[in-house]
Amino acid sequence: MANDARLVDTPARRDDALDALAPAKVLAVDTEFLWERTYAPQLALVQVAGVVDGQVVAFAFDPLEIELDPLDELLGEPERLKVFHAGRLDLELLNLGQDEPLQPVFDTQIAASLLGYGSQIGYANLVEVLLGRRLDKAEQFADWTKRPLRPEQLDYALDDVVPLLEVYARLAAELLERERLSWLQEEQAGLSDPETYRAKDRRELYKKVKGKKGLDRRGLARLRELTLWREEAAEQRDLRPSFVVKDHILADVARRNPRNQNQLKQVRGLHKNEVSRSGKAILAALERARKLPDSELPSHPKRSSRKGVGAVVDLLKAYLRQASEETGVAVETLTTSSELERLVRDEKRERYADDHPLLRGWRRELVGEDLLQILGGKRYLAVEPGEGRLRVEQAGG
Repeated sequence: MANDARLVDTPARRDDALDALAPAKVLAVDTEFLWERTYAPQLALVQVAGVVDGQVVAFAFDPLEIELDPLDELLGEPERLKVFHAGRLDLELLNLGQDEPLQPVFDTQIAASLLGYGSQIGYANLVEVLLGRRLDKAEQFADWTKRPLRPEQLDYALDDVVPLLEVYARLAAELLERERLSWLQEEQAGLSDPETYRAKDRRELYKKVKGKKGLDRRGLARLRELTLWREEAAEQRDLRPSFVVKDHILADVARRNPRNQNQLKQVRGLHKNEVSRSGKAILAALERARKLPDSELPSHPKRSSRKGVGAVVDLLKAYLRQASEETGVAVETLTTSSELERLVRDEKRERYADDHPLLRGWRRELVGEDLLQILGGKRYLAVEPGEGRLRVEQAGG
């Protein structure tokens, strides 16, 4: 492996690789990382490929052996398009320490979702559909932090990134032909937004904890404080939060509301070693929640009492399924059930259109206007006689 020029693990090789890639205006980028137990993913390899003088050049940069600042500079050049597949996490890793996110970018998974290939198609499936090739996934679950890398690992890593160039070319051409390039720009705008990569408010993390159903507002406050404690402990220990205390156990602590170490030890699943190590901190978190005034307690999301919402949502879903068949855009790409329900419930939907994804940009043009007309009683759905398909009719016409 030490003599394989494709592996960039010395400053000299890094300089040579960057010189070789410099003429390419489109770069395919992929990463390998390990994220099993650690608090944050560990970047282990960065693969970059480009076309120079009609030939593909590809390299695997080893961040465990060399500094990647010069590569960051190359990728950061705004005249160079960076291509990823499902690149959200790749970009988060590459953007660490950068003043601005990498741009411009092209995400092939997002592009594929706008062209009828499914809402979240995997890379191997997309390569097979578009290029007729099957990728070898034997090294998919390898430990990429172990050195030296095996030849099979390097082959796998570069075989992943090289086809991305051709996948990009196919999808970009199809987007252009179907006049959907602007859709892609709208869909992936968040990938170039610094807010996307800023640390989330830890006081909101409790909302994602499983098992909290049935907690009252005071119980949610206890869960919020416990979640803050767990997050800090996980970061200090470099562990995923679930390896400190699992969600359902954390929710049970909030529900039981223990007041001393003995009561804390009665919580099923809470390891005695964790009680010994963190019992005081856990009890302190619960005490903070007890002292909160009612005005500072979190609340469950408000639910409308309007009747018949489910039936209306189902009706709109039927329309969206047909629109999906006609346009090739998956319903899951168009909207989510919660967004659709919110659209139905919100009587001020037109006034606050910017708050509804279905009422912005290409979605509004494609389906949003029809949805508004149906909800406003100005249009209705009818069955096409003899064809078994829906059509939108003007009310009173």
